[in-house]
Amino acid sequence: MKKSLAGLAALLMMGSMALAQEYTVRLPNVDPPLSKVGELTYPNHTYAMMRTFKDALESLSGGRIAVELYPSGTLGDLRENLEAVQAGVLEAATPNEATVSGFFPKIQLTTIPYVFPNAVVAWDVLDGEWGDALFDEMAATTGLRAVSIGENAGFRIWANNVRPVVEPADMEGLKIRTMEITAHQEMVSSLGALPTAIPWLEVYGALQTGVVDGAELPIIGTLQQNLQEVLKYATIDQHVYSLVFIVVNEQWFQGLPPELREAVVLAGRQAAVAGRGLSQTLVSDVIEEFRKRGVEITSSSPEQVAAFRAAAQPRVLDWMVGQFGQDQVDGFLGAVEAAQAELSAE
Repeated sequence: MKKSLAGLAALLMMGSMALAQEYTVRLPNVDPPLSKVGELTYPNHTYAMMRTFKDALESLSGGRIAVELYPSGTLGDLRENLEAVQAGVLEAATPNEATVSGFFPKIQLTTIPYVFPNAVVAWDVLDGEWGDALFDEMAATTGLRAVSIGENAGFRIWANNVRPVVEPADMEGLKIRTMEITAHQEMVSSLGALPTAIPWLEVYGALQTGVVDGAELPIIGTLQQNLQEVLKYATIDQHVYSLVFIVVNEQWFQGLPPELREAVVLAGRQAAVAGRGLSQTLVSDVIEEFRKRGVEITSSSPEQVAAFRAAAQPRVLDWMVGQFGQDQVDGFLGAVEAAQAELSAE
């Protein structure tokens, strides 16, 4: 009898939730839900954001908003997803900064090489006044509102099959895969290498066949795609802090009642914390797994990072000023400097 009553209660609760539901958010991504690192299996860092967003938003909205998750590229690639959100065909998407740059070029300010000394400074800038103003502008000009600013496996790495990269001169002449983002290509060129934009799912074959000597890569994604099988050397130098977003259609967002807009914003912030935390947890395990699988790892010292910064930043800064103006570049650099000062223990 107790079981019957419990089952009836559950059915009634499901029915009331269904009656309360007023909105549906479809949220896709290209990666699988799980990441395999050695003998351990983790939720993928982007999927962790998605799942947290779903659970938080459905709870905060009292069941009025339902969130459907579509991982593993079931609704297309990142660009197709973002185009669909902009057109109002989808409610939400999970692009990285490279995808966003095709719709909102100014996001490239965050990719100035070696600008963030650590992830905490990046969080402070992106979650603070500077980040708020940037993402408000993005919503106003593109119809795409970033409600969650997560971490796309944190700092990106250099990897290649020719030689260890210890100093800027070691990059000279290497043909390096990049994402389709001009700022990354300018950075590669400034180090004397040859940038080649190659889609993510084609990187394995390009490395295996020697189309490129190496690649500029995300740490976790490199292992997910088994790129360690076709790479000999990797350098961890914190050159670009990579982002992943939950972006919603601005018209859809503004059409929500105020209390549901607040729920979306709060769920997005909760999702960012979850994604960042899991990303930070995964990175160290992934690097250790690289070593176990025969990839030679170089971790740059502060002095070596300073040498890379001196070689890479000036050309990229000149390009940024040409694209967005001196005031915009100075405003971003000022925000980074202020965050460093605020977080300093001195």
